[in-house]
Amino acid sequence: MIQKALAATLALLMSACAATPSLPAKSAAAPAPERDRRAILAMAGEYQVQFRFDETVALQPGYKLHEPHITQGHEFVEVLEDSPRRIVLQHVLVDASGHVTKHWRQDWEYEQAQYWVYVGDYAWEARRVSAAEARGRWLQTVWQVDDSPRYAALGAWTHENGVSSWASDRTRRPLPRREHTTRSDYDVVDTWNRQSLTPEGWVHEQDSLKLDRKAPTGPRVLARERGLNTYTRLQGYDFGPGREYWRKTRSHWSAVRAVWAELLVKHPRVALREEVDETPHYMAVMAQANDLANKPLSDEQRRAAVREVLQPYLVLKP
Repeated sequence: MIQKALAATLALLMSACAATPSLPAKSAAAPAPERDRRAILAMAGEYQVQFRFDETVALQPGYKLHEPHITQGHEFVEVLEDSPRRIVLQHVLVDASGHVTKHWRQDWEYEQAQYWVYVGDYAWEARRVSAAEARGRWLQTVWQVDDSPRYAALGAWTHENGVSSWASDRTRRPLPRREHTTRSDYDVVDTWNRQSLTPEGWVHEQDSLKLDRKAPTGPRVLARERGLNTYTRLQGYDFGPGREYWRKTRSHWSAVRAVWAELLVKHPRVALREEVDETPHYMAVMAQANDLANKPLSDEQRRAAVREVLQPYLVLKP
């Protein structure tokens, strides 16, 4: 029952992957990074969301563009951490029936010189840049629905011409879940990201290349894809089930985040087996969060449980 419910919701949520702070005032003169921080915090709130992905250009002979992929839903974004150099935002989806699924998470860190990059084959490796390259820039790390890594990229916020916007370096990521089980002709998405505040909320734009790294003649790009994820503020939608779910499970998800932090400190390379005994890693972790939600466990007991459920899926480099 849990797997069926999760699978149904994941068809929507993987199309992308609290009180609402005010938008930065147009006349504000606060210097970076404080103005950047206010822009990041302004993404918290309650939204109607639409995820749209259009293949725009075929780049190989005989390649036929796929139909646009469009999904909609309702999502709230909650601030989990807020410090001068680090902000964490958690997304939670709530469908019309009241079914809840924890969605993606975005961590923002100012002038962070070490982070994790996706290298293909469902593996991530540590990368370090110079302090000069990180200066004045924010690292955005995006985590999957089960708090496993997805991608990370450095970029700078700008506040020109009345618009607050962050643009990233190129970053690679695994296939989106919407195409993971339906396509095998490419294996990496190479993307530039831009997130901008709008009068109605905010928008996430993605300019992507669909890369086949394992072609017999060498790596090749199949097509360009344009992603447009819009977050439009709304009132009156019942996010109560999502708020209650998060109240019950937030301690467990805190343990999941702690275990991943341990793994990424100890190992220069972390890879995942996508399935074990026909159960995807995200299903196993999300089901455990539901199962242990109401149990009176200590933080260490929760972390031990998370390590146990992750262990079959992990491929670690000391």
